[in-house]
This record gives sequence, C-alpha cells and structure tokens, in this order.
Amino acid sequence: MASKFAIGNKVDQAFSNHAEGTVVAIFTGLTGENRYAVEMYGHRTIQIANEDKLIAHVNQSGRLVSTR
Repeated sequence: MASKFAIGNKVDQAFSNHAEGTVVAIFTGLTGENRYAVEMYGHRTIQIANEDKLIAHVNQSGRLVSTR
C-alpha cells in the first residue's frame, strides 16, 4: 500500500488546528494499514497515528509544506 506521507513531511493532526509535527517513521499495522510516527513540535513526544488522522501541513500563507 502506498503511503500518503513520506518521512520528513510536515503534518497536522486532522482533529486539531494546532498540533503540528514531522513524520519520522512509516510502518504497517497488524491489519495492513499505514501508520506514522510523528514527532510533535513543542511536546517533545512521538505520536503514532493512522493515515486518516493526519493532513498535510499548511503554512501561514496557505501553502502546503513538504508534500510528495
């Protein structure tokens, strides 16, 4: 299954307008879905997220950041 995001892509959590991070790893879950390890800015944490819980980061000028 092709990944929607690549390592190094800037992403936001789809359910939060202020949670921004960088994809640091991509792996396949037990049921075959893509899962992402995301280093969250300001939180000093790595969060694991399903592809549908992430969106491409858009900067202040409305431009997408780090898309493939």
